[in-house]
Amino acid sequence: MKSCRLVCAAATFLAALVFTSARADNVKASEEYPEFYNGDSAKGIDFVQSIKVLAPRYCSNVKGDVTVVFEAKGMTRVLARCWSGEGEWGKDTVLADVKLDARSRGEFVFHADRYPAGPTTIRLQAIDGKGHQDYCELQVYNLGGVKWKQGIPKSDPPGAKGMNLVYKDDFDGPLSISPDGRGAKYAAHKTGGGDFSGWPFSDQEGDCLPFGQQDTYLRIHASKPFGTKGRTGILSSIRPDGTGVAVPVPAYFECRLICHSAPGSWGAFWTLSKGTIGMAKDDPKFAETKAGGCDELDVLECYGGYGPRNPNHGGKYGVTTHWWGQKDMGKAPHAFPDAMKMAGGSSWSWTFHTYGLLITETDTVYYFDDVEVLRHPTGPVTKSQDTWFLINYAIAGISGWPYDLERYGNESDMWVDWVRVYCGKEMPKGFGEVPSVGVKGTIGLNFTSGKDDESVMRGWDIAGALDTAQLNWNNLPLNRKSFDGLADGEGCATSVSVALGTKARHEKCEPWGFGGGDKRLHAAGVADSPIAVKDVPFEKFDVIVHLGAGINGWSGDVSLLKPDGTELSAYAVNFGWIGGGRYVEATREKGTDSNKADCMVVFRGVTEKSFAIQFSKRGGKGTAAVAGLQIIPTK
Repeated sequence: MKSCRLVCAAATFLAALVFTSARADNVKASEEYPEFYNGDSAKGIDFVQSIKVLAPRYCSNVKGDVTVVFEAKGMTRVLARCWSGEGEWGKDTVLADVKLDARSRGEFVFHADRYPAGPTTIRLQAIDGKGHQDYCELQVYNLGGVKWKQGIPKSDPPGAKGMNLVYKDDFDGPLSISPDGRGAKYAAHKTGGGDFSGWPFSDQEGDCLPFGQQDTYLRIHASKPFGTKGRTGILSSIRPDGTGVAVPVPAYFECRLICHSAPGSWGAFWTLSKGTIGMAKDDPKFAETKAGGCDELDVLECYGGYGPRNPNHGGKYGVTTHWWGQKDMGKAPHAFPDAMKMAGGSSWSWTFHTYGLLITETDTVYYFDDVEVLRHPTGPVTKSQDTWFLINYAIAGISGWPYDLERYGNESDMWVDWVRVYCGKEMPKGFGEVPSVGVKGTIGLNFTSGKDDESVMRGWDIAGALDTAQLNWNNLPLNRKSFDGLADGEGCATSVSVALGTKARHEKCEPWGFGGGDKRLHAAGVADSPIAVKDVPFEKFDVIVHLGAGINGWSGDVSLLKPDGTELSAYAVNFGWIGGGRYVEATREKGTDSNKADCMVVFRGVTEKSFAIQFSKRGGKGTAAVAGLQIIPTK
């Protein structure tokens, strides 16, 4: 292991916490995760869960003098520690050494103003004097305290020497996140598919609000309220159309963050090669690029939890390269650096650290606080493709490790201070900026119940197929039959008006896999009525009809009519479960059997200033409805 800075030796995790439990010499180490335990019998086999913090609440804000109250059934002593902001790296300090009372309870005062402001980890270790122990991390946010190493540093990292800073985000302003990255810096799901967390990755405005911003930090909040599957977050730096932050070699990526160590927590900062993301399937290079595989470079994977069946070994974390879909590459390089032996001797869950990745034509190098921890030859895929980054806080999922956050109230946080990207090549003007959404002037109409919040589009909601998605949809409640005073996607007034038939009725629909604004668009619709649109201000335009359905699918026809009822064009549709969560355009003519995936109809090159949309059902048990319309100006 090479060092760019002073490497500070540290004792093992248990010794660093001052006391250890008595052990029998014949006890063997856990063999489940030898990469982490290394056969050391002093690690991970005598933990029992007993500590319960009663105050303050996990993941809460604190300030000034804070009384920490806890109980530890069956234990006799609890040692409390916290990382301070002393010196270049900080220093581990003892907060209290508490002898528990007859009820197994204890308390101490945490003087928050003496410690770094922002995300803070108070560590509690308990023993019973009989060979058992417990370890618990109390995450809080210090509203007071001392500002220490907050925000992007003024200097460039040594690993990025000779490169230009092409992207940075200090997370010190409003967050810019959308389900697939449209209209935002980041996508809230793994671009290209493959969300992998046991607690699902959620949209910014989704259930349990996984993303937050405080001071100069991004908060990724994992939580699982009773009766839910849980929610947590991921950020992808590119969008499905290939735009976003992705750079060629030579490049340098780095991120400063802190994660919670809880059974099943799985924070990560990593990169992927771009592959076919953003490529058209008829591109001559598409098949070759797809067959070439993908490089995954895991700069940091921190697996949480202490004790049997949990992989965490104090300060160790995972650094791994994956050559996905590539033959003859040999064994993928990996390492398990021990943060306790570097940068002041603090674990990844105790305080913030910076994780870096250098990619050149010859070498790929991983860093921990500018200390090199792994080096290997750069793979051919990485050399030939742009690389993009992801930041995530997964809970269990495909990692395979068990999870148990009940002790923490099923809440846990990952905090990100900043991320920045360097490149040795000049990037195009506007690189990293958020592109405009859809086509300027597009008018979006969505049908709601007027009281159903799940179908009401909000000002920031983006919905529609990738190339035609838009903001500022017009919510048309079906307790009315006519609408004017409508706006376009930029919020500007238009001359368009809409009228429905007297038999028009609201239908609740099933969004079937959609998320964010797309989910709201498909949550309701209008049934049993033509939709008359008047005074379109464009010489030529396309009309997109978004369809909805109930639990069961339906087949039928969707027609574009002149005001006098003359049919201009019509398509057959078959809206079924197979189309869930995808925008699939109907392509077959009226009266024919259509594919089981259609959820939208597109009428192109319309020149009628006024027109009507009529849909008719031919089969199926599901409710047939029009969820919304888009009127898109064309040349």
